[in-house]
Amino acid sequence: MKPKSVHEPKAKVMSASDVWEDAQEITSVLKQNLLREEPMVRLQIPLSTLLSAIEKLSSEELLILYKRIEARLAS
Repeated sequence: MKPKSVHEPKAKVMSASDVWEDAQEITSVLKQNLLREEPMVRLQIPLSTLLSAIEKLSSEELLILYKRIEARLAS
């Protein structure tokens, strides 16, 4: 195996189990979308990145996000 360079050398590299877990979560979401006959959307970022970002939100930011999601689900 040839050594390769990393675009962001200080970035934390996901373990194989983290990658597998992300793949399983994405698979689950896509299956749920198929069962609901909703259009599928492609994620542009790894799910772990999204979840990590959500975990870092303040209480106020989480409330804003909650209201946006609630409004989206109501429409």
